[in-house]
Amino acid sequence: MVKHKNQMNTSNKHIKNLISIKNRQLLKYRMRNHFHALQEEINNTIKKINSQVNHESAKLVHPMLQDLTALSFKIKELTEGLDKKFELFIVGMGNYGKSTLINALLEQNVADMDVRPKTWKVDVYDATLNDGNCLIVYENGETDYKSIEETKHFIDEEEQKTKLSRRTVKAELKKVLPELKTKEAIKETEEYLKKEFLYQSNVVEVRWPIKTNYLSQKFMVVDTPGLVQENLSGETIVSVQKYYHKADGVIWILDATKLAAKKSKDMIDELEKSLKKIGGKTDNIITVLNRIDLVRRNGGKEAENKVLTEANNVFGKHFKNFICISAKQALDSITNNDGQQKKESGIEKLIQAINANFYENAQKIQLQSREVGIKQILHNATDNSFPLKLYLNRLRDEQQKYNDRKESILSKYNTVRKSYKNNLKDIIDTFLQNTEIRINNHAQVLFELETDHERENYIKNYLFCLEELQPELENFHKYWINEIESLMKQLVYEVVFTEYQYIDTDSLNKMFEDIDKVSQSNLSYKLNSTTLETDDLSFVSGAGFAAIGGLIFGPIGLLLAGLTSALGINKGIAKLFKSGGLKRDLNKAINTHVKDVKNSILEDLDLKKEKAKDNVLKDLNNSFINLHGSFESSIEIEKSLSNLYEAFEKPLVYPDIKTILVNDKQKIGKLRCKNG
Repeated sequence: MVKHKNQMNTSNKHIKNLISIKNRQLLKYRMRNHFHALQEEINNTIKKINSQVNHESAKLVHPMLQDLTALSFKIKELTEGLDKKFELFIVGMGNYGKSTLINALLEQNVADMDVRPKTWKVDVYDATLNDGNCLIVYENGETDYKSIEETKHFIDEEEQKTKLSRRTVKAELKKVLPELKTKEAIKETEEYLKKEFLYQSNVVEVRWPIKTNYLSQKFMVVDTPGLVQENLSGETIVSVQKYYHKADGVIWILDATKLAAKKSKDMIDELEKSLKKIGGKTDNIITVLNRIDLVRRNGGKEAENKVLTEANNVFGKHFKNFICISAKQALDSITNNDGQQKKESGIEKLIQAINANFYENAQKIQLQSREVGIKQILHNATDNSFPLKLYLNRLRDEQQKYNDRKESILSKYNTVRKSYKNNLKDIIDTFLQNTEIRINNHAQVLFELETDHERENYIKNYLFCLEELQPELENFHKYWINEIESLMKQLVYEVVFTEYQYIDTDSLNKMFEDIDKVSQSNLSYKLNSTTLETDDLSFVSGAGFAAIGGLIFGPIGLLLAGLTSALGINKGIAKLFKSGGLKRDLNKAINTHVKDVKNSILEDLDLKKEKAKDNVLKDLNNSFINLHGSFESSIEIEKSLSNLYEAFEKPLVYPDIKTILVNDKQKIGKLRCKNG
C-alpha cells in the first residue's frame, strides 16, 4: 500500500514536472512569436514612414524613425534573450565596488576598477568571445568587432567627445539662463542645446572576451553604470529601469558603510515605482552589502549584525535578504590564492546564492524577466513622455492646427475681399448718385455751349467730376493693399509651424558664436523671414496712384467725344427733343466707365489678395513639411503610428492548463501506465 502510494506520488510529481516543462515551452514559444510580431510591426511601420518622407524635410520624423529602430532592437534583444545564457546584471552606485566584485566573481581583472564608469553603455563579460575581439553593439542593432585595444581606444574617444560636448553645453546654458524668463523656455533651450551640440554616442553595449570560470560557464555578467546622473540643469536623474528590463537576474550592491545614502534609496524607490506600473516585482534580485570588512574592522560581528538590522529597516520592503561580502577581500584572495580570506570575504556565499536563486530556476526566471521586460518596454513606449508618443501626440495636434489654420486663412481673406468689395461699392454708388443729380439738374447747359471742346470740359469738370473720384479711389487702393500685406505678415507668424515654441533659436545661436561646428539645420522656420514674398505687395509708391489715374482719365477722351459729337447740329431742335435722351446717355456712359474702373481696381486687389493668401498658405504648408513632411504624408504617418500603438496594446496570450493537458494527454497516459 505504501509502495503504491509512493509510486502515485512519484507519478504525480512527474506529471507536474511535465506540465511545468510544457508550460514553459509553450510560453516561450508564444513569447517568441509575440516579440517577433511586435518587431515586425515596428519594422513595417519604419518602412511605411520612410516611404512618405525624404531627407530634405520632415526633420521631426527622422529622429522618430531612429527611436523606432532603437525600440525594434530592444525587442530583438528580448527575443534573443529567450535562448541566451542567463544574464546577471550588477547594479549599484558607481563607487560601491561593482568593478571589484565583477573581477572577483569572474576571477580575473576584466573590469576597470580605477576608471569612472561610463554613463551611456553596458559592459557584458562574455566567455563565448574567445578570439580576443570585442563586440560593439549600436542602438540601431548594428554590430562591429574590434580588438580589445581598439575597443578601449574607441570607447575612450566616445567618452571624451561626450564629456567635452556636455561641458560646452552646460557652459552655454549657464550663459543664457538669465535671459530665459519661463520654465518652458528653459526646457526648450536645454532640448535645443542637447539636440544641436551634445554628442551622444550610439554605442549601447560592449561585449568583452574573458576566460571561462565556474560562474561565466553558467552566466554572462553585465555591468550597468551611470544609473544616477545629472541633466544639463544639474538635476539628479535616476535611470535604473533603463537597464532593468534586459536583466535576467540582478546583484544589487549596497555600501555597508553608507546604508542610508539617499541616492541608493532613490534608485531602489525609482525601480519599485517603475515596476509597480507594469505589475513587475523585484524578486529576481540578490542584495549584497559590500565592504563588510570595514564594518567588521570597526566593530566585529556585532557591527555586522547591526548593519544587517539597519539594511532590513531601510530596504526590507524591497529585498528579502542580504549577503555580506567584501569584494576587495574576495579579489585579493584569488590573487593570493588564500582560501581562508576567500571564505571570510563572503564571495562563496554569494555564488551559492546565485546558483540557488538563478541557475536552478534559470529558464523560469528568464521567462519571467522577459515578461517584465516587454511590459516595461511597452509601458515606456506608450508613456506620454516617450519621444515616440510625444511625436505622435504633437503630430495629431499639429494636423488639427494645420486644418484650422488653413480654414482661418481662407476665411480671413474671404472676409477681407467682402470688406474691400463693399467699401468700393459704397464709394462708387455714392459717386454715381451725386453724378446723376448733377446730370439731371444741369445737363441742359450743354445745348447752350458753342463748341465740342466747351461741352467736353463741361461734362468732364461740372457733370462727371472725375477728379473728385481719383483721390478717393487712390486712398482706397492704398489702404486695402496695406491691409492685405499687413494681414499676410500677421498670419505668417500666426500660422507657421516651428520646432520650438518658446525660444528664438536665431538669437541663441548669436550667443553661441564661439561654439565650433554649430549646426544650423534646426533653426526655427518662422525666423527665416526671407521666405515671405512681399515685394510685389508694396503699393505705397506713386506707381499705384498713377495706375488709378490712368484707369479713370485714360479712356475719357473717346467717351466725351462720343457724347458731344451730335450736340452742335440744330441745337434748338436737339434741346427740344433730345434733352431726356442726353441725360440717359450721360448716366449710361458714366456708369459704364466707372464700372470698368471699379472692375479693374477689384481685379487688381483680388490678384494681390490671392498672392498674399497663397504666400501664407505656402508658408503654412512649407513649415509643416519642414517638420512632418507633406500633410498628406503625415496622415499616413499618423495612421501607421496609431496602428503600431494598437499592436502594443495586444496582450501576450498565456498557455492555459487545458491546452497543455490536451496536448500532452497521450504522454501523461503513458507515464501513468508505466508507473502502474
